[in-house]
Amino acid sequence: MQIDFTHCPGGVADSDELHPSYFSDTALAVQRLRQLENAGFNRVMIDDMAGLLANMDLASLALRATQSLGILVSHWPGIVAPVVAARQFAALDKLRPGRLSLRVPASRGLRGIPDGLGAFDGLGRTDEYLVLLKRLWTNVKPFDHEGIFYRVHGGFVPLKPKGGAGIQLQLGGQSGTALKVAGKHADLFELPAGGLEETRRLTERVKVAAQPFGRAGRIGFSLPVHAGEGAEDWQLGAAPDRAAERLVAYAELGVTDFLVHGLDDANAIEAFGQEIIPQVRRMSRRHDALPPGRGGSPVQLRRVV
Repeated sequence: MQIDFTHCPGGVADSDELHPSYFSDTALAVQRLRQLENAGFNRVMIDDMAGLLANMDLASLALRATQSLGILVSHWPGIVAPVVAARQFAALDKLRPGRLSLRVPASRGLRGIPDGLGAFDGLGRTDEYLVLLKRLWTNVKPFDHEGIFYRVHGGFVPLKPKGGAGIQLQLGGQSGTALKVAGKHADLFELPAGGLEETRRLTERVKVAAQPFGRAGRIGFSLPVHAGEGAEDWQLGAAPDRAAERLVAYAELGVTDFLVHGLDDANAIEAFGQEIIPQVRRMSRRHDALPPGRGGSPVQLRRVV
């Protein structure tokens, strides 16, 4: 199993509290992005409070400044029309094909952006929005659409993402409706922070929700991990193998990506890249190589964030 690591600059995503990040300084951002790539991170998350245009600019910077680092851009449905968003993201993907993915948060409420919709209607709009994005990324001729939330006449995006297969989508949520939307659309499901048993139950619920769409085996799982100051279990003065064991226990439940918060400092990024990332990947490969039934019991962990 491939284990990926996504770096989240500037604190915790979807939090009411704002944190400065290295993206406020272009020269520093380029330096940090290249350091992340060299440290073994697979992606960096772009989630600027200034909105879509700022996120697009930062994503473009990150794509140009690095050779292989993936870019995960947060985007809420309802900010711009689907045709506009599909065109902008397809053009960004063309800049460095195959390296862009789109994170669609479950709620905008935490960011103080009222949209006049309840949770159910908001998820309905998300569903329709994503249906349109994927159709615009793959259709070969213009189409019309009359939906509950959107109307499109002659919808067409000339530029298509790499391979015409669309852009990878990352969604989350815990309600039945949210899981249904994620089961229908998500390539990667973003889990909340939780213990092993909570994580196991939710991954099973996601797979059940994805089954009617024939996608139960096609969804990966991302788990947030706080590794910065104040996170005692993740201080790099502790034994790296203990920290790695904690992550591998989640990988055994199906987690394929760790969304790492709290590592804006150059030394912390370097240490995490040298001591934790290689350990997790080695331990995961050893576990995969064991015969069925020989993997042992998962390490019993406390909550990681």
